[in-house]
Amino acid sequence: MILYKGKIYGTEKTVDLLEKLKNDVDETLLNKSIDTERLIAAVDEISNRISKGAYDKLINEIDVDGLDEYVAAAAQMLHSDNLRLNIKAQTPHLTELPDINSYIAPVGALFHIAAGNVDVLPAYSVLSGLVCGNVNILKLPSQDNGITVKILSELIKIMPELSDFIYVFDTPSSDLPSMLKMAEAADKIIVWGGDGAVAAVRRFAPPQIPVVSWGHKISFACIGSDYEKRADELYGLAEHIIKTSQLLCSSCQRIYINSGKPEDADGFCRFFLPILQKARDKYPLKDLGAAAEATLLDLTAETEGSIGGKPKNTARKYAGKGCSLTAKDEKTLEISGFFGSCDVTSCSLNELFNVLREKKGYLQTATVIADEKTRAEFENIAVRAGVCRITNPADMSRAFLGEAHDGQFELSNYVRIINKEV
Repeated sequence: MILYKGKIYGTEKTVDLLEKLKNDVDETLLNKSIDTERLIAAVDEISNRISKGAYDKLINEIDVDGLDEYVAAAAQMLHSDNLRLNIKAQTPHLTELPDINSYIAPVGALFHIAAGNVDVLPAYSVLSGLVCGNVNILKLPSQDNGITVKILSELIKIMPELSDFIYVFDTPSSDLPSMLKMAEAADKIIVWGGDGAVAAVRRFAPPQIPVVSWGHKISFACIGSDYEKRADELYGLAEHIIKTSQLLCSSCQRIYINSGKPEDADGFCRFFLPILQKARDKYPLKDLGAAAEATLLDLTAETEGSIGGKPKNTARKYAGKGCSLTAKDEKTLEISGFFGSCDVTSCSLNELFNVLREKKGYLQTATVIADEKTRAEFENIAVRAGVCRITNPADMSRAFLGEAHDGQFELSNYVRIINKEV
């Protein structure tokens, strides 16, 4: 499915439309601009429709645990007042430039290459580009079920002039000639995805076109020795793990116990598993197929390791119903088993900095459950190691107004500063 100048086309029109894309984009850049206030009002209307359930049928087809809460939060962020606050918070140095004969302008045309995980709704990436006045070319992820085109089409119906600023293509990433056509029409490429996706884009991108990458990240928790006194905070962490299914970059993948004794990880698992089970009982597993597949992959990897003569797996698994914890001696921060299956490791604060530095560039969100002294020491270590978000346990995946994205203000990547000599 293709959305081009407000009209829907089949994928058989891809080649013909891409041939005219650059000229159409350039004509818009030369002759047209976006009225920001009208755009904010239009986005607010879309936000209201999301909140009232207008897209629930399509949203419910995306079989991912915790998606309802994520979508509701996204809708709230798109309300007009919140959108204005977010723009002001993310671009203070752009909206309040000193009197040095400078002003801001859109980058021009943005080519968005969207990821398929729920951490990134492709329509949101386009809306961010529109807010800054850019033309937007979007390559849909293979998993998109039509919701992106539906939302953007309705946005165009509310504000018809946006038809010249939105181009959506349902093109596979393997179609390099088409990808290059989109890139050649753009002034900047915005890519969402893992290392492979980012590396592939950098290989085909024209050398003069900057690439902004929002890559996959990893998040974790640190637990102090007094955790038995902190059941409420632990339950908040448990709900976070269960409700996100650990599918987001901000989801907790590893719990570090502030201890140098490996057996303390086992002690925490025994204490925390009933709390995690309580959260699972409240939020039953929705995506049974994906959870079963993840379990099968774990078992396959373990079997292949045994057959291949690899060292015996020393991990100790503590299984509940629809959730589990795995005590591991290996301290390296890695992705866990997903769907309420979290890894636990003993790691003293003295060791933690070096452990985290192994993943520099990938670190995103951290939380800590401990006394004030331990909390302060942990936060200092985490920030120096490269973490860019520190939240309460229950809020690891909750966005708030004006926050940066992976340590950067997202919108500042979508504008230019123009200096003019008078």
